[in-house]
Amino acid sequence: MGIRPTKEQFNLQLEQIAGTLRNEMIEGRYAPGEYLPTERTLMERFRMSNNAVRTALETLVREGWIEKVPRIGNRVAAGRPPVKLVLAHNVVAQRNLELSGLLDNFHRQFPWISVENYEIDRQGNNEHADLVLADNYQFQRMVEDGAAKKLEPITGREDVYPGLAGQFAYEGSLYMRPVVFSPIVLCYNKEHFRECGLMEPDGSWTWDNLLECAEKLSDGKGRYGFSFHAQDMNRWPLFLLQSGERFEWNAGQLNDLRGTRLLESMKVYKRIIHNRKAFPLFLSESNGDIMQMFEEGKLSMILNTYMGLNLWKHANLEYDVAPVPFIYEPRTLVIVLGVGISAKSAHKEEARLLADYFVSTGAQNYIFEHTLSIPSTQLPTYSPAASTSVGINRPERYALFREMMFSYRTHSDLGIPVMSLPKIFQQLKAYLADMIDENELCDRIRGALSGETRAGANEAGD
Repeated sequence: MGIRPTKEQFNLQLEQIAGTLRNEMIEGRYAPGEYLPTERTLMERFRMSNNAVRTALETLVREGWIEKVPRIGNRVAAGRPPVKLVLAHNVVAQRNLELSGLLDNFHRQFPWISVENYEIDRQGNNEHADLVLADNYQFQRMVEDGAAKKLEPITGREDVYPGLAGQFAYEGSLYMRPVVFSPIVLCYNKEHFRECGLMEPDGSWTWDNLLECAEKLSDGKGRYGFSFHAQDMNRWPLFLLQSGERFEWNAGQLNDLRGTRLLESMKVYKRIIHNRKAFPLFLSESNGDIMQMFEEGKLSMILNTYMGLNLWKHANLEYDVAPVPFIYEPRTLVIVLGVGISAKSAHKEEARLLADYFVSTGAQNYIFEHTLSIPSTQLPTYSPAASTSVGINRPERYALFREMMFSYRTHSDLGIPVMSLPKIFQQLKAYLADMIDENELCDRIRGALSGETRAGANEAGD
């Protein structure tokens, strides 16, 4: 008896059979109305099991390529009328997914379907789209705005990394499928550490360790040891998450923050960005500004995501990644990018084909080979050498994300609606500028959030 293939091997077999037959139909080897070879003939041709061949044929039926004629065989379907899908996404999706290449491959598989790109805003507005690519923060905003059911319920995949699919669940249904994800990590310039004779960061670092090292890396000639885009919604909440606490209410009023770890985490955040020996007074407008300064050698360490690393994938830069330092226990913020189908789409069948494609083994491998983003499905290997064929500068510790999964948290773990986070930061700005003290900060946050019900927090993924 032969060795039974693993799930990953079986999926690759399916894609090989379906992909080959698909290409042959596109090239005209099998014209509309003709029958494909029998299952036994295909088994002999591909040297694969009957189960693999039959499942691949079922995929082609579902995709509309062939029709199963009972007791006769599989007939090539008649030509289909052209369909145009509108895909809504953030501007960075092109970089994070190598989207144009993905869509080109999709069009080769489904030549009657074209895809038009449509840029959405931070809140994930996608009124005119058939599909949307959005992150878990944007999805939670949709939940809180009562807009989650504007998406079509969708089935998940068993081989997605644990905890990712749940970021797009609401009232027992899944509304988006994870495509890529990333924890916040610490990026560091290896050459700077060698020059200063310093040990590279590891998982034991606290923020005090980072600041001590950052001060030594700053050279007084325009290079600073550490920085990040302090006002970004995927950066500053990290410190609140590292408190290990949640915002709590009593009778509709936010509990006093005085004496809590939440307040202590805000003090750590302020202490870091006020340290002029380590942290520059740089008025960054985006994470891209910070990454540019890192690439130019003006910064030795920054906070970043794997998706952000795509800005450096062809850069002549010697860098690596490490877990973010911690306050009380290792915790980091995880960002998940998913794909969903609009409930109003007039082309749901074709939209589902594209949604299926984004999480297919072929597309997930393409993402890994052409970007530094982390595919959501558990591919067999993540060797740094895997993408040398396309010239990607992949950090040596790329696979670190696997070791950090125990520390993954999301904005929703703070126990408040994500729409409350900008209200907190509005008060934090005055505190960071020394315009108010800690007592006034606590009072202002309590005043801004009181009235945010626990029900609202639960809707945010509590």
